[in-house]
Amino acid sequence: MNDSDTKQKFAERNDLKPPHPIPSSDYFPQTTQTGLLTVIVLCVIFFLSSFHRLNHTDLWGHLCFGRWIVQQEQLPSSEPFAAAPTVEPFTNIPWLAQVLGYMVERSWGAEGLVAAHAILLTISCGLCMAAIRARGGLAVTAVLGAVIGYVLALPTSGTIRPQLFGIVLFPLVLLAHSHWKDRKWPLICLPILFAGWANLHGSFAVGLAALGCISAGRTWDRWVETGKLREALAEPVDRRGWWILLFCLAAVCLNPLGPRLLLVVAFFGRTEALSQISEWRPLVLKSFSGSLFFSTLVVTFFLVRRSRRRFSASDVLLLFAFGILALSSLRMLVWWAIVWPWAMAPHMPSLWSTAERAETMRLRPNMASANTMRTLFAMATVFMTVLCTPSSQALVSGRPRGIGVLTSTDTPLYVSDHLKENGIQGAIFAPMDWGDFLVWHTNDAMRPLVYTHVHLVKPQVWQDYLDIRRGSSRWLELADKYGLDYLLLSRTRGNSLRQAVQANDRTKLIYRDQQCLLFQLLPKQKKTDEASNHVK
Repeated sequence: MNDSDTKQKFAERNDLKPPHPIPSSDYFPQTTQTGLLTVIVLCVIFFLSSFHRLNHTDLWGHLCFGRWIVQQEQLPSSEPFAAAPTVEPFTNIPWLAQVLGYMVERSWGAEGLVAAHAILLTISCGLCMAAIRARGGLAVTAVLGAVIGYVLALPTSGTIRPQLFGIVLFPLVLLAHSHWKDRKWPLICLPILFAGWANLHGSFAVGLAALGCISAGRTWDRWVETGKLREALAEPVDRRGWWILLFCLAAVCLNPLGPRLLLVVAFFGRTEALSQISEWRPLVLKSFSGSLFFSTLVVTFFLVRRSRRRFSASDVLLLFAFGILALSSLRMLVWWAIVWPWAMAPHMPSLWSTAERAETMRLRPNMASANTMRTLFAMATVFMTVLCTPSSQALVSGRPRGIGVLTSTDTPLYVSDHLKENGIQGAIFAPMDWGDFLVWHTNDAMRPLVYTHVHLVKPQVWQDYLDIRRGSSRWLELADKYGLDYLLLSRTRGNSLRQAVQANDRTKLIYRDQQCLLFQLLPKQKKTDEASNHVK
């Protein structure tokens, strides 16, 4: 039975009436119902993403590096901002992303950063839809998969950092997999993509892992089918996959570190400081992120039982590898958010329909028909989204909302203004998550003991930082050890340190607000002179 007969029977069974005439034109683009749905969903994603505030943590540290690189016209050979010595040799992987981020901020300010964040997330979701469609998924399933991925990634994708470039590039790897059987462009484009990715963020390793899982899975399926490993490896399509992986592996070596970058990335998460950061800790199932991940496992189990399609070895390897990554670290949940919908998409119709119902959805006339009115509605949706989204509205009108509205509530705005306006500079102890903004806002005048680039911190420096933060009896000795000039203390955390600093006669309170207290640490000699003058 051909498609025309099937459509005729479908119409007779459902007693479909002739559709009303809809205006259309051969000289104007026409849009299908699923195309309109895609545009609406992407506009909603862009609108919601624009409400993410600029985090007060590593965003500003990356912008500091970008500013330094642009101003010095070279890559740093050592850490230029911290007050304490850092690990050697110094490595700065995402230098290109830092430069691009700084150029966006210099051109469009903080509003540009917010808009760029929303644009990158929207592009990533659009590419996820394209990747799902390319492997034969229904259009509705592609949209649903992108939405699910967006929700799963919210705990980590809401922060602006170089990882966003990886979130955009990773779906292209999955998209290319669906085309390297009958197209030659993946063999050329993927190595170029990975060469750029290696200079944007260390997450290129995730892309290489995905290529490895896909190639190994295809070879395994062919081996099981033929019973001979040699024939499996000789299959042209599968062999092309291994060649692509090899070329991409060579392409990532085109970076300032060369092949050493592979070792740096492989051992990146093993530093002691990173192990104490919440987003680098193992995923806790009782948390919001853990609940999302556990829900996907439940759905996976249900689909394995219900789906009539066989799970390929590539899908199994991807799900297993990226599931382990997500469990090992909250930071890795975003990659699961991309892989899981892509792997589940061919099986998702089993959740709400049988195979016959899925075919009915595919043959529904309104879903495939295109007309001009939908195009006009799609254009109106895009226009209204740009008009109503705060960041794009501010950029178009030329009236930015101000840094206080755009940044997270814990950003040390007022004390940074005080430091900059009074020309204060020197080494400072501050909460780790405040250090980045202090450096950025004061144009590198303040040098924090530790800021959020903790992978650069020596183990002993990290332990000394923790001792000072706890307000141990050695805090003053450690402050002198690192030549600290100022102490910036939060009013809501570190009570022991705050009490110890306030009680010490070598500290002088020079600024206070509802968020923090700023103390100047007097040198030993100055303290002795003041005591002598008091006696006289």
